[in-house]
Amino acid sequence: MSNASSKAPVAGTIRPVVVLVAICMVAGTLLGAVHYVTDPVAQANAERKAQETYAALVPDAASFVPVDCTVEGCTAALEAQDASGAVIAHVIVAQSKGYGGQVPIAVAFAEDGTVSAITAMANDETPGLGTKIANDSYIGQYVGLQAAPTDAGTIDLISGATISSKAALAAFNSAVEAYEEVR
Repeated sequence: MSNASSKAPVAGTIRPVVVLVAICMVAGTLLGAVHYVTDPVAQANAERKAQETYAALVPDAASFVPVDCTVEGCTAALEAQDASGAVIAHVIVAQSKGYGGQVPIAVAFAEDGTVSAITAMANDETPGLGTKIANDSYIGQYVGLQAAPTDAGTIDLISGATISSKAALAAFNSAVEAYEEVR
């Protein structure tokens, strides 16, 4: 009698485990299928948004050609070319760690080495404080600067959001270093 009663609890736990494993397998397969279908669309949307950002920085460019860059913090380096293929600017996307995560910026350097345009890209900084780095009153300070390392003495940091504005400054300095490497 003790032999039969000891098998009953084991048999009672096997069925729920098998059902749970089957549910996990079906859910995992469905998630994989959804990812397989939606990933190309997500990547195409990200590329489209990146190209729109580059075009806003250098509206006269006919194309943007990626170039290799080894600078830490640089996530993209491109030559902006006119219709004849001549380089008219360089676009560098760089980032640095802020309060809420990475603070990415995109900088267009004219061929004379000045910043012709800059934009703060989407970030997870504190809404209302750290996100102020995207305001023209902050990010606009970089336009016209030479491609040279910059410090807080040149740029007015945002009061209450010094971590975010220092991250944007560090990202700018990474962009300058990347520009020096790829030009």
